[in-house]
Amino acid sequence: MKRIIVTVLILVISLSFATAQNKKAEREAAGLALFEKAKAAIEAKDFVIVPDSYEKSDGTPETNNDEANFLMYEGDFVYLQGMIICSNSFTNRTTVSSINQKIDKRGNLSVEMQVSGSAITARIEIQMRKGSNYADVIVTPTKGNARKFSGEIVPKAQAKYYKRPNEV
Repeated sequence: MKRIIVTVLILVISLSFATAQNKKAEREAAGLALFEKAKAAIEAKDFVIVPDSYEKSDGTPETNNDEANFLMYEGDFVYLQGMIICSNSFTNRTTVSSINQKIDKRGNLSVEMQVSGSAITARIEIQMRKGSNYADVIVTPTKGNARKFSGEIVPKAQAKYYKRPNEV
């Protein structure tokens, strides 16, 4: 009787261990699919980042619930909107003068671009780790303080954002 109980216990433990490994593999595969989708959107120059968190001027983190704060790359232009992103309340349409995209040896993606518009000229750095579409972004304007925020990179067609009509 003890042998049967021990055998059943070992069987149950091994099955639970196997299912946990399968779930981990499924999560990794889903994360990699999101990463590839975000990478394709970056290469197509058709993506939106709506921050879910940002760094305030005193360095403390804060959450964002406003869909009117976003960074969008659409065709030849990068749109920066909101106080969190660009320190003004306009929809800043900027032209990309240079873009550099790299993948490091771990598979992480980094994108650096120089943008210029009538209200803002800045350097934008996007860091995305392999296995996720979540990115850390730093917008460093030529005048003013750098803005740091984090959010998911999604194709423009799937993004939830509010673009104001006061485009500059």
